[in-house]
Amino acid sequence: MTLSTTGIPTVRPPKRSLFDAARLPKIALALAAAGFFIIFFFWPLLDVVLRSISVDGVMDWANPQFTLENYLTILQDEYLHLVEWRTVVLAVNSTVLALLLGFPTAYFISRLPARVAGVVLLLILIPFQVSIVVRLFAVTSILSPNGLLSEASQALGGEKFSLLYTQGGTLLGTVMYLLPYMILILYSGMTSIDHNVILAARTLGASGVQIFFKVFLPLVRTSILSGTLLCFILALSFFIVPAILGGPQEQTVAVYIQQQIDLFQWGVASALGVVLLLATLILYVAVLRIGGGFQAPGMGASQAKGVSQDQRFSWSGGTIVTGALTLVSLLVLLVPVLIVFPLSVGETQTVVFPPRGFTLEWYGEVVTTTTWLDPIVRSLLVATLTGLASTALALYLARVVQTAKSERTKLIISGLAFAPIITPAILLAIGIYAVELRLKLAGTIPGLVFAHTLVSFPLAFAILNTSLASRGLDLETAAWTMGASRISAFWKVTVRGMIPAILSAFGLAFVTSWDEVVLALFLQTGPVKTLPVTIYQYLESGIVPTVPAIAALLTLLVIAVIIIQRIMQSRKTAAAKNTK
Repeated sequence: MTLSTTGIPTVRPPKRSLFDAARLPKIALALAAAGFFIIFFFWPLLDVVLRSISVDGVMDWANPQFTLENYLTILQDEYLHLVEWRTVVLAVNSTVLALLLGFPTAYFISRLPARVAGVVLLLILIPFQVSIVVRLFAVTSILSPNGLLSEASQALGGEKFSLLYTQGGTLLGTVMYLLPYMILILYSGMTSIDHNVILAARTLGASGVQIFFKVFLPLVRTSILSGTLLCFILALSFFIVPAILGGPQEQTVAVYIQQQIDLFQWGVASALGVVLLLATLILYVAVLRIGGGFQAPGMGASQAKGVSQDQRFSWSGGTIVTGALTLVSLLVLLVPVLIVFPLSVGETQTVVFPPRGFTLEWYGEVVTTTTWLDPIVRSLLVATLTGLASTALALYLARVVQTAKSERTKLIISGLAFAPIITPAILLAIGIYAVELRLKLAGTIPGLVFAHTLVSFPLAFAILNTSLASRGLDLETAAWTMGASRISAFWKVTVRGMIPAILSAFGLAFVTSWDEVVLALFLQTGPVKTLPVTIYQYLESGIVPTVPAIAALLTLLVIAVIIIQRIMQSRKTAAAKNTK
């Protein structure tokens, strides 16, 4: 107790100990989140960096020896120069093609009436959310000697041919993967343009060509640059498409790294991974400076706007050309999804197009044999646990961001949350593989869940952080003033009001884990693999007729989920209108 300047005794509140019982839950959560990042993100990256500067790629802590030989090899080895050149060429070509198709497609959709634009966007979102291994299986069937393109060539009097394991096939598969990203980013930018600006240019006498080049293009320049850089980043470190569709003559950096790790040659592989990471970080910083913050893929894409709200759609030379290119884009995206259905009912032991005969036998094998049931159960278990862990971690970090007083703290936590998904997947895979080998987690369910959570929770964080920011904490604060404890107010007010967002975050994390291939490919050492890895191995060793059956079932599941989401969204919108 002390005396104030007026002589009245005052009582100072007791100092709160760092380990006050009321603060223990917060400290425990902070330590758990920090420990997770340290063990499964920073440690793997540090391990790869240390291996890249160690003799033979092995860090001997008893007698550490450092060298730059691995980096010198990257600069001097002619074969590695060829691999690096192929990677850059593939990334540039696929990005350019994605832009050439994506820009007119996004432009045409933005000209459509809102309802029609929503349908076309739905057709783009379906293949976007179908598993990449399912789409790759379909592409291999299309490009094979017995595939769709070869059969079409023979029907027109041409020769039988194959694009598998060629540069053209790899390029087609990469464009198929990148195109939805490009379309959604460009469409978002185009629909945000104020139509009054276009109208003002027209009333001042500008022609359609002048409006397009001098008004429209400058307004969407940021979206073009953001989409181009993002697609280039994805293509530069892409692994799964070159690994399946590319041959020995089309090897990329990511595939080379994987092959070297299989041979336990960690030195040059780690150095290449570090170089790839640096290139990705530089490009990602450019994306942030140009386009601003991160948005989860597909978020908001279904909110079709269209210009018909301000201007009626009309056919012209420009809309005819862009409409034709939109049709090409839809064929590139939808044919690999739709072709799995006829392929799944053929009677032959080999997968050919068109299918011979009709049978549902392969569907029966999928749902009755352990060959497929075990991977399905394993994938469901891992994806469910990953969804729960990702949602919990994302909710905690979103809460920290929204309650932080310092903008720097918010930026650091948000940057840390998104860091795993901008890190090349192949680099994370080899780093986590090395760490989990030491921790004896490789090949275990917890090991898979930890690794999948690292790449799944950023998307859940994007949803929950946006939802929490839009809700604010006023209701929770009001609950405190009414006598509720902080924990009770958080669960009964904030969390209860965010249930739709939490379910969306869980669903996105679940789907990300379910579709994950690269991490699972490195981390699974036992006989039972996850479903995507099982399909991937069949794509490498030889396709059996049950593969198109499981691909068709997965595609139907995605279509059903998207349709249900659309129906629920329509009902929610209708209910909101009725309450007004």
